[in-house]
Amino acid sequence: MSDDKCGLLGWRLQAARELAFVGREEELAVFRAALYGGGCGVVHVHGPGGAGKSALLRRFAHEAVVAGRPVSVVDGRMVESSPAAFEAAAGLVLRDADGVLLVDGFERLQGLEGWLREWFLPRVPVGALVVIAGRNPPDLRWRVD
Repeated sequence: MSDDKCGLLGWRLQAARELAFVGREEELAVFRAALYGGGCGVVHVHGPGGAGKSALLRRFAHEAVVAGRPVSVVDGRMVESSPAAFEAAAGLVLRDADGVLLVDGFERLQGLEGWLREWFLPRVPVGALVVIAGRNPPDLRWRVD
């Protein structure tokens, strides 16, 4: 078997996703500004199921990797909705000021919203970036902050 990356299904899948990804220039611009702008940032993405939020997060992950930043992905469908489980899955962003945390399916973690805003995010180092994607818009308290 060849060590050539082009022979790996994952590489071919990534290439197909890149070709199929169109639009979302506004969201990409916001993410890139946060990625390169410095300072701790939180970006929210919301919309109905099937709107392409997960595809957008995959693109964000790719952009972050290309920028040389470590990426951690938390999928609300795969992690228990508890502070301990979330922190275990997302801990990279607490230890690395270059870390990028992408949270998908946040509607399944809605019970953690207050804890995330009041306890988790204040411990994230300046320079890290957190993206929260879900079906519901952020609570008014996010927009006030």
